[in-house]
Amino acid sequence: MTTLKAKDDEITSAIKHHWDRRAATFDDESCHGLHSAAQREAWLEVLGRLAGASPLSVLDVGCGTGFLALLLAELGHSVTGIDLAPQMLNVAREKAEQLHLSVRLRLENGASVQDCDGSYDLVMARHVIWVLPDPARGVREWLRVLRPGGHLALIEGKWGSDEIKTTYMDSIKNALAAVLSAASKVIRYSVGKTKLWAFLVGKLNNWRYHHIQAQLPFSGGPSAEQLLAFLETQGLRDLTVEPLMSPVLWGDGSQYPRYLVVGRRERD
Repeated sequence: MTTLKAKDDEITSAIKHHWDRRAATFDDESCHGLHSAAQREAWLEVLGRLAGASPLSVLDVGCGTGFLALLLAELGHSVTGIDLAPQMLNVAREKAEQLHLSVRLRLENGASVQDCDGSYDLVMARHVIWVLPDPARGVREWLRVLRPGGHLALIEGKWGSDEIKTTYMDSIKNALAAVLSAASKVIRYSVGKTKLWAFLVGKLNNWRYHHIQAQLPFSGGPSAEQLLAFLETQGLRDLTVEPLMSPVLWGDGSQYPRYLVVGRRERD
């Protein structure tokens, strides 16, 4: 199991807070939840082709509210979902109970997986690699728990710029962060955990998340070409890319590139 670096712990904390805050309404967005029978069937078709008919042991990294995990369980696979946001996992558990599906769900950082080497036939992640402070470390962990010859499948997209706009804007953000941090300490000392304190802390945490997001290696999502090149450096073989551009899959009209990358872990 990989030991997390101290610097990454702070980044992980901000990311965890952000997704915890969004958990209650996350599935309301058409590209996050399932909003029609046609959308559900379209995803079952994609996952059915990917995983095949024989039951597999599957790890869903950054499972969130259980989108992939529940569909894969419905297809008959043995699924474990991990996520670092407890509120996301709570929603996933409620959905699993409502659907009478058996899915193992664990509070866990996707860059430090608890499972033994070679535990899974298939490791999947949907819109996760872009939010990792160290994508290489994350992929190494996913390959570690993947059996030799097993497959890693990543559903990703490219929706924004991966560069911080200008040094000037960055300096303003750093200054603002320092001011807000100092102000929050004063308010905490003066009035304790009041509604005002909670509001300011929430605003500060939200800003911290977006500031961190802008500096992540795959901020804005990797292009298919960028992700392919990266995964090749991590030792994946037989890499393929499948565009996922059908509006039925996402339930929206957005046309930014979305795709599925699949690669095989080499046999020892």
